[in-house]
Amino acid sequence: MIKDTWNDLIIHNPMLIEVTRFRRRFLSASSAGSANGIILILCLICYATVVLVVIENRDSISPIALIGFETVLLSVLAPILLYNAIAGERERRSWDLLLAAPITKTQIVVGKFMGAMAALGVAVVLFQVPILISARSFERAHFVTVLNADFLSVTFLMFVCSLTILFSARVKRGLMALGATLGSLISVLIVLPAILAGGNSDRHYTDVAFFLHPFIAFARLYEVDDYLFSQAHSVVSVSTLTKSFTPATPSFFEGFVQPIWWGWPQALTYLALAIVCLGWASNTLNFAENEVKFLPHGHKDA
Repeated sequence: MIKDTWNDLIIHNPMLIEVTRFRRRFLSASSAGSANGIILILCLICYATVVLVVIENRDSISPIALIGFETVLLSVLAPILLYNAIAGERERRSWDLLLAAPITKTQIVVGKFMGAMAALGVAVVLFQVPILISARSFERAHFVTVLNADFLSVTFLMFVCSLTILFSARVKRGLMALGATLGSLISVLIVLPAILAGGNSDRHYTDVAFFLHPFIAFARLYEVDDYLFSQAHSVVSVSTLTKSFTPATPSFFEGFVQPIWWGWPQALTYLALAIVCLGWASNTLNFAENEVKFLPHGHKDA
């Protein structure tokens, strides 16, 4: 990826046509009567329902909880958008035509990635509406933690997209790339934490073992919101000079909540992992045709 400049990959990358292809396929008027158009209409109905529910319960719904909900949905959608990115081109016999075009393999990978991120970006922007409504009304919401949670969500989605492209480049069947990505996410986010936790309630162990788990990070950011709210409440109580003042900051927060470790450290790690996966996928495309080094020898149908 080093040989290609920013101008080659982002500004004048012919593969950015993937962004236009998505817009024409899902967001143009011509798709209104197609299956994709029907799915889009159903998604908009569900989105409107979420917005109405948030408006009705805006005082009791945390914006960080909404960001977590958004992350779950889009983490499933991202592999669905990208599992055929490379493997699908091979199955459709269009890969040789793509390689014959005057573009580098890194431009192909980045173009596929940008197309998916444009699709997910539309969903992220739409989700900002209920998140902002909740952030303005939820008493314990804090601007910095909500911003950190949003940054964490977007970078995790970038990592999921790049991981899907890597699997799609490494295997020969699109459905195998989809299964590998979803299986990896389920294993890392659900199965592995359940095994490692094993009834262990030690807080420090959980924070270290699951430091890169996005939903653990969301939970800690929610606690940071509570901590900041409690501190602000304590300051207000002192300023009013009430005789029966008792500190509102629980001792629990003093020992465990450290805002500096949650949000941006995980986000920067996901961003670095996304770059590594994209570079790995680009190097994979330099292998000889039908040489799939990701799987053991003997799996000819991989």
